[in-house]
Amino acid sequence: NNNYAMGTSVERTSNVVDIYKLADAYEMPADTVDGMSAEAVHDAVTRAVKRAREGDGPTLLEFKTYRYKGHSISDPQKYRTKDEVEEYKGRDPIQQVLKTIYEKKYASEQEIAAIDKRVEDAVNHSVKFAEESPWPNDDEVYKDIYRQADYPFIKG
Repeated sequence: NNNYAMGTSVERTSNVVDIYKLADAYEMPADTVDGMSAEAVHDAVTRAVKRAREGDGPTLLEFKTYRYKGHSISDPQKYRTKDEVEEYKGRDPIQQVLKTIYEKKYASEQEIAAIDKRVEDAVNHSVKFAEESPWPNDDEVYKDIYRQADYPFIKG
């Protein structure tokens, strides 16, 4: 939940502002999670995975997060203030994690820069590979998508 459906706030589009409460209708456990905190996300997912692996079914997790940019390049973002955006940027999860890494001396700025460079190189390599690869054959579209080979909507 990034607070907006394109350019309209959740408060203006839904009677249920806390999305996790929708799970009540299904008697499903649910929780709201600070999606701006990597630690909170990790803890919530760990609990939900544990429940599922123990056979206790699914958990609906609503991650409260924020979209800094507009919905598209043509989005003028008139539905929110610059102060609101800046407030959320001050809680940016990546910056919070980096702060913890540096404070606890898990890695230096140089080590993080080296990791960033490796990631950037891997992404660039992957993009180049994708752009230079031939299009797959049409019969590949549904391959490895459905476990049930005779799924009724698969053509071919």
